[in-house]
Amino acid sequence: MRTATCACGQLSVEVEGEPELVAMCGCSYCRKRTGSIYGVGAYFNVDQISNIGGDSTAFKRGSDSGRTIEGNFCTTCGTTLYWTAEIWPDRRAIAIGCFEEQDIPKPGVAVFTENVHEWAAFPEGVTIYPGARPRS
Repeated sequence: MRTATCACGQLSVEVEGEPELVAMCGCSYCRKRTGSIYGVGAYFNVDQISNIGGDSTAFKRGSDSGRTIEGNFCTTCGTTLYWTAEIWPDRRAIAIGCFEEQDIPKPGVAVFTENVHEWAAFPEGVTIYPGARPRS
């Protein structure tokens, strides 16, 4: 069991098991959502999520892929804790930095890397895509 919380602790989510995917993303949505050069999310199947506690507000917008992303953020502190990408309606991404535990696997992919600062580093072994990850 892992727990992720917003900055003030009002909003939380618990997940069981390992994420399906851990991804770094440099799309405009993730950069603006985090205020950083890229966002990092752990994608879990919805049946792995056992508890969402607290109040959140959803914000839906387009992404660089042309699909929508709906982010859920804390109504008190504004932290975007989790989101749903239109392409994966059966998964929820949870912001890596919000987990109490630090045992989340390293990212396997980095997408929309053409949008990040040239000095940005990616962990060794991460598959890098300048744009969207090709669908398999």
